[in-house]
Amino acid sequence: MGMGGGLSLPRPVPIETIRREAVRLGYQADGLEDFVTIVARIDDLFVEAEVRRIAEEARAAAVRSRANS
Repeated sequence: MGMGGGLSLPRPVPIETIRREAVRLGYQADGLEDFVTIVARIDDLFVEAEVRRIAEEARAAAVRSRANS
């Protein structure tokens, strides 16, 4: 079985999307900026964790593939 389909990595949510949601929720001034900063950082951590998880799964699959060859 070959490597079909490629690898799909998560991408961060754009800051403007986060800002629009903050405005929609009624955040203003410092609260708005705090919301954007906090949500963007949480998103960065999520993306980082997902990339690590995907990389580990790919490594494990490669090891299994070599073992089965």
